[in-house]
Amino acid sequence: MAEASVKFMPKGQCLRQEILECSLENFRKSQPNDYDKVVVGAAIFESSSDSNLLPTPRLLLLKRAAHEKQFPNVFEPPGGHVEPQDSSIQHAIVREVQEETGLDVTDIITELEPMLYTTEEKSFSDISREAPISKSTIQLNYIVSVSGYDVKLNPDEHSDHSWTTEQNVAELPMSSKMRIVVHEAFRWAVEYTQPGLNESEKGP
Repeated sequence: MAEASVKFMPKGQCLRQEILECSLENFRKSQPNDYDKVVVGAAIFESSSDSNLLPTPRLLLLKRAAHEKQFPNVFEPPGGHVEPQDSSIQHAIVREVQEETGLDVTDIITELEPMLYTTEEKSFSDISREAPISKSTIQLNYIVSVSGYDVKLNPDEHSDHSWTTEQNVAELPMSSKMRIVVHEAFRWAVEYTQPGLNESEKGP
């Protein structure tokens, strides 16, 4: 599997290459909190033939399969768990995007704010009853570019996809925290395509 290059652009958040190069084990050691799960998310915007973002940015969102135990039938950017066999966070981003969309990441452009959340998972505490267990997760979010836009979904994980504008995001079912990440990605895209635009001119 080819590694994507790390490409800094002077828009959005800083890009911490030392995090991208961390293995799962080393990332866990670097954190003040012990998270049960470490996942990555990749915001992918559609580009024109000259590799520039479209004047009205369109973001790739995937609809989680109905059989998913956590967050079924909601939309999200591509992403997933950082696995012990991943050589780095960067490797996990490339792998997850390829597995979920069939697209190859070419550049990791910038990072967005991490997303922290907890989920309730059931576990048999004895043979007669289930006890819910709370699991903490940190999701590391990045904006990436890809080669081509012919999305091939993995039906085990997602049932549909949409290249959506920010105006249409409200129409899609999505967790409240994921919606914050998505809107942050669009803010970056607006700043990238319309540098110097005043806050009052950007709209809500």
